Amino acid sequence: MNNEIGEIIEISHGGGGKRMDLLIKFLTSNIGLETFNQDIVGPNASDDSAVLPYNANNIVITTDSHTVDPIFFRGGNISDLSICGTVNDLTVMGAVPKYLTFGLIIEEGYKIEKLQQLARTLGDRCREANVRIVAGDTKVMPRGMISEIVMNTAGVGTLVREAPIQDAAAKSGDSIIITAPIGVHGTSLMSLREGIEFDTDLASDVASFWPSFENVIKNSGVHAMKDLTRGGMASGLSEIALKSNVCLEIYEDRVPIKEESQAICDILGLEIFEISGEGCAVIIVDNDNTDEILNELKTKNISKYAVKVGTVKESPKGKVHVITEIGGTRILDKPYGEPIPRVC
Repeated sequence: MNNEIGEIIEISHGGGGKRMDLLIKFLTSNIGLETFNQDIVGPNASDDSAVLPYNANNIVITTDSHTVDPIFFRGGNISDLSICGTVNDLTVMGAVPKYLTFGLIIEEGYKIEKLQQLARTLGDRCREANVRIVAGDTKVMPRGMISEIVMNTAGVGTLVREAPIQDAAAKSGDSIIITAPIGVHGTSLMSLREGIEFDTDLASDVASFWPSFENVIKNSGVHAMKDLTRGGMASGLSEIALKSNVCLEIYEDRVPIKEESQAICDILGLEIFEISGEGCAVIIVDNDNTDEILNELKTKNISKYAVKVGTVKESPKGKVHVITEIGGTRILDKPYGEPIPRVC
């Protein structure tokens, strides 16, 4: 461990002086930024902004913040969520992720050893998605003012298709595809918090969509796409139905669900359709392209369980209908609030 920086975060680490310089150097070296940004004005230059080599008119930008509790969980940590969440937001818009900015707010007293683990995860996830952190900021808050660590990212990408993939583009007759079991991240966190154990430990599904979904988002048959994070499948489908002014009709028994996830929801009285995932998406595709896209998805580990769960209907507009196992119909709406707090 670096003796100059100490064993825990102190207020002086965020004070703008020499100790802050040491912290920034510690973070950039553990993330590995010196290998990312040799050809641009970025963190290595320590200027106030990054300069990107862009003259394009197809730039896509997003931002995200993460406050997950606990910071480390089965299957990942807050750094995994931070990078993958931002990369995924760009990917589902039809963009290749290129650059990230990164903001870190740390509670006084946080252990440097844990911070090192988080920094190394940041670097690993960036390399996995071939995305570069080009600018950042670090602040330290007094004890008790925040809970351990908060991360913020902004992501920049460029479209790999003529037009972006948007929620408002679903059409009657389209197929509805879910790429992976739903609600895994949220139920894994709840099992950890509540001490619910199974024969096989349920771990978060946090994963990067890029580059696995590259061929999918380039396919012109993809009309709409969302990652099913906060609010889960219920929120994702509801937003597409409302924005596209169509009805999304899905079959309950076709939706991929892990037995452990469903069991946790049953124990805690939660609706699995409202629980967040961090490695699954809904894709609305032209019916003629369904088999082609499913076949492509199943070649990737992240989406090997992809399945068509329903069809887009013309009406009732703005609604999501679930066809139950006994043939009935129920309306699926966005949750009123957040069923599970601090999942991302």
